[in-house]
Amino acid sequence: MLADTFPPANPDVSVLTEMTHEAMVARWQQGLVTPMSSTIDTIAKTDGSWWTASEGAWQRVAQADRNERLDYHHDRFGSTCQAKGPVGSQWGGSGRRG
Repeated sequence: MLADTFPPANPDVSVLTEMTHEAMVARWQQGLVTPMSSTIDTIAKTDGSWWTASEGAWQRVAQADRNERLDYHHDRFGSTCQAKGPVGSQWGGSGRRG
């Protein structure tokens, strides 16, 4: 088989406005995703943008001011030791079902 028949391990998502949950989990497993906090697993950042989960897919937060507010809140969670990563089943771990 030709090497270009396989998708890249870290595909460029900068042009996407939506991705599947499976694609987001794969990026998380590669260390490319930062969840909002350990208890908020439906908002995550990858490729410099925040994304929100919705019915098996993720939508990019396109507005710059909303991304800045999400950065602010993520930083606040981090300062209180809450942004340690997801704990729920959203990301394939044990915990609540989403």
